[in-house]
Amino acid sequence: MTATELSAGALIAVDWGTTNFRATLLTADGAVIDRLQAPKGILHVEREAFPAVLAELLAPWLPQLPGVPVLMAGMIGSADGLVDVPYLACPASLDDIADGLVRVTPLGEANPAYIVPGLKGQSVADSPDAMRGEEIQILGALDRDATGEQILCLPGTHAKWVRLEGRTVQSFSTCMTGDAYSALRQHTILRRFAADGRHDARAFRRGLERVRRPGGLMHHLFSARTEVLLGDMLPETASAYLSGLLIGDEVRAMVAALQPHSDVTLIGDPRLTALYAEALELHGQSSRSLDGDQAVIDGLHQLATRAGLPRSN
Repeated sequence: MTATELSAGALIAVDWGTTNFRATLLTADGAVIDRLQAPKGILHVEREAFPAVLAELLAPWLPQLPGVPVLMAGMIGSADGLVDVPYLACPASLDDIADGLVRVTPLGEANPAYIVPGLKGQSVADSPDAMRGEEIQILGALDRDATGEQILCLPGTHAKWVRLEGRTVQSFSTCMTGDAYSALRQHTILRRFAADGRHDARAFRRGLERVRRPGGLMHHLFSARTEVLLGDMLPETASAYLSGLLIGDEVRAMVAALQPHSDVTLIGDPRLTALYAEALELHGQSSRSLDGDQAVIDGLHQLATRAGLPRSN
């Protein structure tokens, strides 16, 4: 990447999560110029070292980009990050989030930096819930003229189910499905069969269908052992079956609680959204899928534009 190419940059968009750091250099109209990535999530950085690490990670760009703003989202704004940025209460719109940006100075005055606040709200069970980072993907997935009720699902370690009116987040619910999948495979009796995490389409479907039967999830989880133990399922398919049980139970519960009247919008890794789309279809629910990485870029650019951040070239 030449200095001339980099000089077109108007915004450095950063998604700084628990395990990874991702930065995208954008033009004023949101076109991607370059990308940087490193396994330098906040858990791998001492709090006092964040400014130095940020400068090091962005070193390939910064000399050619004086004055270009840096907009950061994700766990960098948590209590374990650079600054503990307060959550915004829902309902929250794009304007609310833009107004809630917090100015920070990890790069001094050379490059103004801002952190996006997360959201807090009530779940379908009227219990408190919170998110950091997913709000950016939500913004990036929305049509600019969106109206009416929409249901979004962001699969992952802590899957989010979000209800919006137009472009305003009304409420959301977190499901620890990905976390539970990992813990069950690694730290329970199921690890003997399901530790490799290999996917098998037929076994996954079998899990989706099994969890719809009476007995409850805690009962059906043990069948990931007995199906193999008694010779009814190959050991190498147990992890996919377990995934089907967990995703199937999550989708069943959320569809019943939220009762979507139109497509559920799935945002995330295409491999994972495809699994959720299959589970939704089994419950008679249509869906559409959007790439999560692109949604982050689009969301940060929308937010920066609303806040007047991108530098004019």
